[in-house]
Amino acid sequence: MGAMAIRIATFNANNLFSRWSFQTELPRTVDQKKLTTLKATNGAAETVADHAATTDEPASAPDVVEVTLPDGTELSGVLRTFRGKLVRGKDPKARDWIARRIRALDADVLCLQEVEDQNALDVFHRDALVPLGIRYPFRMVVEGNDPRRIDVAICSKLPITRVSSWRFWPDPTGDAVFGRDLLQAEITAPDGKPLRVFVNHLKSNFIADEFRLTPAQVEKERGEIAERRTLQAKAIRTILRRQRLETRIVLTGDMNDAPDAPTLSPLADLGLTEQISGGTTMAGPNRKGVLVDDAFGNLSDHMWTNRHRAKGQVSFNLYDQIWTSPDLTVAAAHVMRRTLIGGDGSDHDPACVDVEL
Repeated sequence: MGAMAIRIATFNANNLFSRWSFQTELPRTVDQKKLTTLKATNGAAETVADHAATTDEPASAPDVVEVTLPDGTELSGVLRTFRGKLVRGKDPKARDWIARRIRALDADVLCLQEVEDQNALDVFHRDALVPLGIRYPFRMVVEGNDPRRIDVAICSKLPITRVSSWRFWPDPTGDAVFGRDLLQAEITAPDGKPLRVFVNHLKSNFIADEFRLTPAQVEKERGEIAERRTLQAKAIRTILRRQRLETRIVLTGDMNDAPDAPTLSPLADLGLTEQISGGTTMAGPNRKGVLVDDAFGNLSDHMWTNRHRAKGQVSFNLYDQIWTSPDLTVAAAHVMRRTLIGGDGSDHDPACVDVEL
């Protein structure tokens, strides 16, 4: 029997939240500042903010409320807030765009970041992917520790036989080391043998209210972020070693750092190799669904999946990575290049590898 290739992809879907109401979607024109003026029969409207997610209780209460909008529209639904702001569902146009990108990827195993929950994933699959002819019968979201409810997920056309969560793996102080989670899935590959896929979303580089901080304070925050990311990578190394896993491993996700960064060196200690940095770009669909070749390759001398602009400076970062064990043969590695410089439905570009088994 000849070698069989399967495609494994990773994609930060950028806030794949879902919101619903019995009568209508909460209009996107509702100003979050007017949230406290809504009349809620299930408690005072201003107490909706009390249901916001916290570090200790990352799942904000899904209370159903009846509200009257400023224009007199009455509707029932779920309202969630984070840091006092109304959390909205992903814009339908952006949602459909990432669905078209996923169709063009044509991955057998799709690893996702920033998915709200199982219902959000299932609704996205039903309403956005299935109409495009894409079906992933095996889908799983692991509820993580992030107070904003951006979790990791996996979708597969191949059978998933087991899923493990490392949500509560402790850091040296006893607190959960992963800000989201490390999802571990065992997938039955076409050759009948298990393939072990790990999905994660390491510590973000975001600094709250950075513009208010002094340069010294910003530098301190960055140091703490790097330290946390290093602890997370070390935790991954420990988890794999304790399971004595050395073969048929795919470790993927949004690493929020360069593949050769010191924070990610524990992954290299495992003998894993990052594949996307040596890959090529592939065409991605524009807003009309037409595949467009890479038009931004000359903006950076290295492969990238994320563009960040702050204070007039632009950086191109390979945050979305796929690491594989030495026994796996990677026939190709790609980044699906965006068609708009700001991003196509997400500020990240998806990446994929073709693994021969």
